[in-house]
Parts: sequence; structure tokens; C-alpha cells
Amino acid sequence: MSTEQEELIYGKNAVLAYLEQTEDGVSSDFQKLQQALAREAQRNQQDGLRADALEKELRHRVNELSKQTGLKLALPNIKQLEHLPSVKVNKILLATGGEHDGRVDKIKALARKQKIPIQSCDRRKLDQIAGPQRRHQGVVALISPAEMWQLETFLQKMMLDRIAREMSGQSMDGYMVAVLDGIEDPHNLGAIIRVAEASGVKAILIPQRRAAGLTGTVAKISAGAVATLPVVRVSNLVQALETLKKYGFWVAALDLDAPSFYTDVDLKRPLVIVIGSEGKGVGRLVKEHCDLLVKIPMLGKTESLNASVAAGIFFYEVVRQCEQR
Repeated sequence: MSTEQEELIYGKNAVLAYLEQTEDGVSSDFQKLQQALAREAQRNQQDGLRADALEKELRHRVNELSKQTGLKLALPNIKQLEHLPSVKVNKILLATGGEHDGRVDKIKALARKQKIPIQSCDRRKLDQIAGPQRRHQGVVALISPAEMWQLETFLQKMMLDRIAREMSGQSMDGYMVAVLDGIEDPHNLGAIIRVAEASGVKAILIPQRRAAGLTGTVAKISAGAVATLPVVRVSNLVQALETLKKYGFWVAALDLDAPSFYTDVDLKRPLVIVIGSEGKGVGRLVKEHCDLLVKIPMLGKTESLNASVAAGIFFYEVVRQCEQR
């Protein structure tokens, strides 16, 4: 059994969470878009030419968006973007004679539904695969190394999300994208992905250099969120920020020396949130391209928060402000 080209997720809770996230598949924004387009086609009484009607409506919406942004936008391919990227589970290993509970039954059921092979394995073999210091609880999932999204692919998805919202009478307020500047610890990356997905962040952008990759550790710490949240690798963070600004986003960064607290700033807008490393914070060049700099009050002797904790506080402040409106 070779695992050289595979990452591992181990433990009942981690494997179950990962399978449940993968099961969700289609994003809510895509579902909204499909429903909105279906209603539009029905209103136009073009059921017999539904595919043509939907494409015509989409093309009209994209052209309007091109005029608003001043960008030359192409019609996205819905079928290619319909499912969020997921790290494929290649196989699940279960220890023979292992401790059994409801979580194992759920893992087996989801694996069968998703056509993932299940293999019984001697516990000593699992110990060898997972490593002696890892508590695998008799369950190990073998996954393919994750592939990063391209920025252009995410921009196409974001454009469809925007159209779906507009057709549903919603704005882009509260649409969040996270940018990580210098997060190199996979535990931190996994924790940020987890809280980002939970709070409704639509994508995470990370730089080509000085950034953790999507390893098995990231997948486990994210509690399965990495299966559905797009992680976009960009070669230049500053250029990526400027591109997102053209699409109507504001860029806000957490900075210890910022003039305002994060609760004192209006965050009800399409927002890019920049999170820096715990040691160096947000880089100077990136900071110069931010529209808003805010800080979290530090009332004790601790000088800074863990990056994932700070990110979660900021993400949920955006949620709070949008929910209060």
C-alpha cells in the first residue's frame, strides 16, 4: 500500500467532517443562480428553449457587469464551475476489530454514497501509516494532494455569485474574500479555513511564496472545510488586491497600529480581509493597497492574537453588521 503521493486525514470526527463537507457539493450561491435563472425562463415562457433562454439571460447580466466594472468579461461556464473544488478521498482504511460507534456507520454510509473504497486494515498497519503520535481511532482517509484554484477561475465563480444575488434582490454586502499574507504554519492555515468557511467567506487567497500548502494537516485542522472552500494561489498579492478592487471590493487589513477598532468601521460591503502573520503582520506593500486598516483591542499583557483567532473575530464582525441591517 503506497501513500507517498497521498495526504492523510485521521480520526473519526475529522474523516466524518470531511465526508460531510464533500457531500454538500454545490454551493448555495450556485443553487440560487440556477433557481433564479429557472424563474426567469419560466416568466419569459421559454420553457421549450430553456437552455437558450438561460444563456441569453446570463449573457445580458455579464454584459451589464462589464459596463459597471469597465472590464471585458467573458461568459462563465456554469457546468465547469458548478461544483466547488474538493480534495478527492481515494480510500478509507478502517481497523479490523476496532471500537465501533455511530460515527463509523456514518463514515461507511457516506463512503458508499460517494463511491469511496473502504478497506479493512490491521491496527498495527494503521499505526505505521498514520505515525505513532497520531490518534487515528481506527480510521484513516487517504486523499490526493489538493489543487489550488487559479484567480481567474474564482473571479468567474464570483461573477456568477453576484448575478445570483442580483437576481434574488440581494447586494454583494457581506461577500467576503480572505487574503493571507505570510501564514506559513499549516495548523494556522487549517484553523483559518475552518472559521472562514463557517462564517461564509467565499475564498481564501494565499501567495505563491511564504505560505503553507494544503496538506493532510491542513485538511484535518480545517474539520473538512478545505473540501469545499476555494483556496486560490496567486503569484502577486498586490496585483490580486487591485484586481478585486476593480470588481467593487474594498480591502481591509488587521493592523496593530491601525487608527480604528474593527467594530467602529462600516464593513457592510463586498470585502477583502487581509490577515498577516503573528510575527510580522501584513507586509508594507500589501498594507499600502488597503482601503481600511483596523485593529482588535488588546486589553491584557498579550501583544497579539493567534492569526486564526483574529481572523474569526473579524469575519464574524462582518456577519454581525450585515445581520443587524
